Amino acid sequence: MAIINTNISALIGLNNLRLTNLGLKQSLERLSSGLRINKGADDPSGLAIAKGMEAQIGGIRTAVMNGEDGISLIHTADGALAETHDILMRMRDLAVRAANEATLTSRDIMRINQELRSLKDELQRKAQAVTFNTKVLFSGGYMSTNAQMLQIGPDNGTNYRLTIEIDVVNNSGLFMISGTRGANFLNAGSLMISNHAGAGALSMAWVAIDYINSAINYVSDIRASLGIQERRLGHIIDDLKAEDINISAAKSRIWDADMATEISEFTRLQILQQSGTAILAQANAQPQSILQLLR
Repeated sequence: MAIINTNISALIGLNNLRLTNLGLKQSLERLSSGLRINKGADDPSGLAIAKGMEAQIGGIRTAVMNGEDGISLIHTADGALAETHDILMRMRDLAVRAANEATLTSRDIMRINQELRSLKDELQRKAQAVTFNTKVLFSGGYMSTNAQMLQIGPDNGTNYRLTIEIDVVNNSGLFMISGTRGANFLNAGSLMISNHAGAGALSMAWVAIDYINSAINYVSDIRASLGIQERRLGHIIDDLKAEDINISAAKSRIWDADMATEISEFTRLQILQQSGTAILAQANAQPQSILQLLR
């Protein structure tokens, strides 16, 4: 049976060619962008999952930056405390030297006191001068009672926060021995010490040795605490980077195009397009057979 007004074969061929062209368009879009999902209609649920993972990845990478900034802050504090250690070691040497009653004169003691006073003033200056991003590190702003939180995770919650703690490292913080003698040693403007018992127990050089030993131990404890915090941050950063890699891989499987598969699909659709065009031409030619009946 030959039909002129309604060419069913041509309609079938045209519809198949339309579907092939739509597939080619989608394949070209994926090949040119490298993405499997270019719009919501491509995979609505996949889009939602992938975007949630993308938000998680962004938070993880920012948390890594936060952790690295925290390590930089700790390095700044530890570097300053290394110099504080050196100053205290020098002060201890001077105090031990001043305790040598048998050989030193009062003028010798005066010179030792001048250097001690200068070093004491430098310790006090450093307490206010050492900063990180304009934040003073050693004046008490980072003590446990005034917690400074570091965000080390992508979400809200106590498990994603870490407290950075640095004790006070000014003169009051360094010489931790309590009592009248400690206060006098700290507050005397000239920081006068003597190697003569007649000067009174408060100002004898060997008392200063005790206070400075206490300060050295105090700074050692702070540096050890900073080292522990830095190592903990290092482990946290390693965990976050591993998490970043794994979530990125999961997102890629949903979001990114498999180029080998897409190229194979594109080649298949090209062949179908060419054959479909040829078949449509044949279907359109079928009604011409009616002309044979009119001859």
